[in-house]
Amino acid sequence: MPSRIPRSARVPHTEKRPERCAHCGSTAISRKGTRRKKIEIVQLWRCASCKRVFTPTPAPLRNKTYPLRTVLDAITLYDLGYSLEATSAKIRSRHGDRVSRSTVAAWIAQYRSLATYGRLRADGRRLFPPTQAIRSIKLYHRQIYKYAYHRPKLALLRQGREHSRFSGVADFLERVPIECPHELFHDSERASQTPLAKIKTSRLIIVEKENFATLMAGLVIPTVGDNRLRHEALQRFMLANDSTTLAVEVPIWISPETIAELEHEHGVALMPAGAAGALTGHIDFLQVRNRAVHILDYKPDARTNRPIAQLTVYALALTKLVPGLKLFDIKCAWFNEEEYCEFFPRTLLARHNEQSAA
Repeated sequence: MPSRIPRSARVPHTEKRPERCAHCGSTAISRKGTRRKKIEIVQLWRCASCKRVFTPTPAPLRNKTYPLRTVLDAITLYDLGYSLEATSAKIRSRHGDRVSRSTVAAWIAQYRSLATYGRLRADGRRLFPPTQAIRSIKLYHRQIYKYAYHRPKLALLRQGREHSRFSGVADFLERVPIECPHELFHDSERASQTPLAKIKTSRLIIVEKENFATLMAGLVIPTVGDNRLRHEALQRFMLANDSTTLAVEVPIWISPETIAELEHEHGVALMPAGAAGALTGHIDFLQVRNRAVHILDYKPDARTNRPIAQLTVYALALTKLVPGLKLFDIKCAWFNEEEYCEFFPRTLLARHNEQSAA
């Protein structure tokens, strides 16, 4: 009798009702049982128009012997510094799959262009063992945030010539567990609620392009069955496997005194009328690349949800929290699996001041 596959082996992305038939594009679709593969179970869907049965499968997930989440877990373990043998053993322990050393090596080669930390892995491994590569701390700020930073990347940032002037960013990220004023986050205004959102953005130049972040989101998000966990899954993968993400869920705070200073300096209102106290928030992804600091926000509804004001507040906060960091050094962006929208916060504020003067 064949061994029973647990319900947890169900493939998350096939459980969600697809918007259209994969063959004819009809929306008249319904569940049609499941299909048991070698080590997982997929949901089948039937189209009432063309009568065909299909499984909704994004391109990265097609023709895979092993679940993609197993593949991505193996790549992450290897990039953290584990050997091929140790990675294979951990995959068997975690997922129950017997994966050979050569198979892990093939996965790493297949996704090398995306998992760009691979080129820094040897240097990072010499600095920190795999178990110490990422430091993670839970922050109890109204809800639980899992702040984490990549220790080898911070060390390599300080050592490199191109971005050594941003060493203050690394210092700040390491100080967060000690210096973060946690009490402010329980009784403060959130950056997403800033009246800065009222600033006209019609003349703001927003660059839409494909980025490694969109490619990673397209790879990781389909493997997550619970929508509440997609942020965390994407953050873990990017922090461990790309070469630029230094930290995730980075807390930022602006004291009342600093708010007044920023409002006077830039001629904008950061706090709602009648509100007092601090302004706080959490940055999804903080990166350093191409001689700039990048603030990224993952938005599943990126086409309609444009967090321009929120990201601008994050940028302003960083200029006060990181000594020497200027607004000129920062770019902001929001993204999902399909698009990446980038802008310069300094341009938004400069154009607002021009309009106010006119």
